[in-house]
Amino acid sequence: MLLSLSVSGIISETSASAASTVPVYRLYNKNTGEHFYTKSAFEKNSLKNSGWNDEGTGWIAATSGTPVYRVYNPNSVGGDHYYTMSKYEAQSLVKSGWRWDNGGNAAFYSGGNVNLYVAYNPNAGSGSHNYTTNSFEQNSLLNGGWKFGAVAWKVQAGGSTVTPPVGRTVYVAGKDSKVYWYSLTALIDYGNKHGHPVNQSEIFTMTESQAISSGRHHSLTEK
Repeated sequence: MLLSLSVSGIISETSASAASTVPVYRLYNKNTGEHFYTKSAFEKNSLKNSGWNDEGTGWIAATSGTPVYRVYNPNSVGGDHYYTMSKYEAQSLVKSGWRWDNGGNAAFYSGGNVNLYVAYNPNAGSGSHNYTTNSFEQNSLLNGGWKFGAVAWKVQAGGSTVTPPVGRTVYVAGKDSKVYWYSLTALIDYGNKHGHPVNQSEIFTMTESQAISSGRHHSLTEK
C-alpha cells in the first residue's frame, strides 16, 4: 500500500523556485536503524540529547515550493517516519493509523535542480525509507537489496553528511549474499581458500545496520 501510494508522491511535479534556503539536518537512531530529517535546529538538538547520532546536513532545501509532508507510524517497532509531496498519500496514511507530524504542515519544500533520491527497505519496520542526494549511498543501498530507487523531490544543494553511508562499513560479495565482512581482505582470502574466488566487481559496501536490516549476518569465520 505504501509503495503504490509513494509513486503518486514521487512523480508529482516540483513547482516554484526558492527565494532562500535552509539546511535539513539528518540524524540516525542506531537502535532502530531510522534516519530522521528536520530543518529545526531545536528538534535536531533534542534528538541528539536523546541518543540519536548527528550525521550533519542531509541537504539544502528551498523555503518555498511544493510542500513535503512528514507522517509518523506509531505502530512500527521503534516508530517510523515517512515523507511525501502527496497530501493525498499523507492523508491516506493518517486514516490508516499513521499520525501527522509537524502539525500537518510542510516539513520542508521541494524546489531546485538537485535530485534527492529515495530507497525502500522491504525488510525494515523502522527506517524503511532513506533519502539522500549522494548517488554512491543510493547505489550501495540498491545493491544491498533496497528497492524503489527514484527521485523523491528536488532540493537546492547536497548536504555534508558524515561519510555516507554512515556507520561501520561492511563488505558484501554480491547482492544475493546473506553474509557481510568487516575486512575486504578477509572476504577475498576466504573465497580463494575455499575454491570460490570472489568476483571483486560484484563486491559492494554498506553500513552494518543496513546489512542487518536487509537480513544479512556477519561471517561466522571472521573474528
